[in-house]
Amino acid sequence: MVRPDVSLPSRPIRRGAVLREGRVQPYYGLELGMVEPHLVRSDLWSGPRSSSPRSLAHLAHLTDVQLLDTQSPSRLEAVHALGRRPETRLMLPLMRPQELLAAHATDALLRRIDAVTGSPRTGAPVQLLLTTGDNIDNMQHNELVAFMNLVEGGIVDLDSGGPTYEGPQDGRWEWAWAPEQPDNPWGRDHGFPHVPGLLDAALRPLAAAGTQLPWLSCFGNHDGLVQGRVPATPELVEITLGHRKVARVRAEDAARFTDDPHPAYADRTWTVTPDPERRLISRAEYVAAHFERGRPLGHGFTEQNLRDGTAYYAHDGLDGIRVVMLDTTNPAGIFEGSIDEAQFAWLEQQLADAAAQDRLVVVASHHPRASMTNDRVSGCGVEGEGPRVLGDEVDRLLLRHPHVIAWVSGHIHRNRVTPRVGPDGGGYWEISTASVMDWPTQCRLVELLDHGNGTLSLLLTMVDHDGPVVPEGIDTVDELAAWHRELAANDPFGVGGFNAQGERRDRNVELLLRDPRG
Repeated sequence: MVRPDVSLPSRPIRRGAVLREGRVQPYYGLELGMVEPHLVRSDLWSGPRSSSPRSLAHLAHLTDVQLLDTQSPSRLEAVHALGRRPETRLMLPLMRPQELLAAHATDALLRRIDAVTGSPRTGAPVQLLLTTGDNIDNMQHNELVAFMNLVEGGIVDLDSGGPTYEGPQDGRWEWAWAPEQPDNPWGRDHGFPHVPGLLDAALRPLAAAGTQLPWLSCFGNHDGLVQGRVPATPELVEITLGHRKVARVRAEDAARFTDDPHPAYADRTWTVTPDPERRLISRAEYVAAHFERGRPLGHGFTEQNLRDGTAYYAHDGLDGIRVVMLDTTNPAGIFEGSIDEAQFAWLEQQLADAAAQDRLVVVASHHPRASMTNDRVSGCGVEGEGPRVLGDEVDRLLLRHPHVIAWVSGHIHRNRVTPRVGPDGGGYWEISTASVMDWPTQCRLVELLDHGNGTLSLLLTMVDHDGPVVPEGIDTVDELAAWHRELAANDPFGVGGFNAQGERRDRNVELLLRDPRG
């Protein structure tokens, strides 16, 4: 008999007492909160629930790892010297205090997902890991190799360039936290701790176990754009492979970066060691790397993707369910998303085919509906570059198809669950999960339940990794993952904001739906 995992839902990790008062902001410690039972949401349907529903599918959702080469010459951390101002609004953050530890946090989360013995409601095992893009940070080859080793198992080594650390956290800049320096100005301003040895510990090669689950991949803006914002040009390719890094950025160059990125790289007076493994990769290379190992073959990407140079697909590996993965990254640039007209027509056909087969549909993408506002078109010479279809039009299409039950995404680095009401009273649930890179450094379980009486539900459960709540040492992966989480909780530039964990209704919830099947 399959039994529920009694450790879920667990006590969530939250901010606790202030540990230090910085000159600009306080620095919080972390603590365990009270268990949050699943809150039932009947925004779309109020049908009866069964005390013993049947599990139709059980997934884990992990997004926005942004695994990165912190020493790369094409990174523009120096924008942080300008601070928050109108010219930097679309650029920040380009650096995070916890960024060296993203691999450790991800490894800890993957091990926690694999340790889930069963759904907290039905005991059903997790069947599939769904990732929704921004797996890497700066479209670099060494980042992609590291990510594949992290998820599949292998050595994760992002210590690029020379034998010593050449990134922004070595104490040379007042606009970056330097963990080795107790008198670091940024650290004093923000109450950050002195952690001797952290840089060396973070850059040690990590032997990742990898997940035992089959997993699906996705193409996000950081996977396919420099700094997640601009296409790779010959000049940016040369800069990335070079030995000169930006020490200062003018405000006017930061303001127009997405229109013309090259002036922002004018002041390259910071010397680093070049590394050929930093080469920028194309979308086709990103997709092809997923065919080298693991399961399913291609991790969702198909032979047609390889032939056509696209990155959207449909996966029918779950009984009675179709996962439709969109490619919402605009090759013309800017971090917000959209799809092209050919992909929109393909999506419409996939939904119609699923309805004909009486399959339920889970749509997944990197960008959520509200972030698909990017109508930029330019002559990039790649597949999908043409006129754009935005999120509201995609939403209207999904609402015309009752078999669509959810749209799962990342990008906003925030837990958010929103009902999308259809014209006939039905609709689907939009589910965004917070990032691994930023606070609260979580993933989410998503179980589809059939109550047998015309009611379906989606059981969402937040999962923290098992690293210590209070970080102390720096010798193990879990200790470094704990530092990542606490630093992320205090990062003033987190994409999802101070409350990226979302409201109570965005976390452990059960979302009711009308069963659209015949």
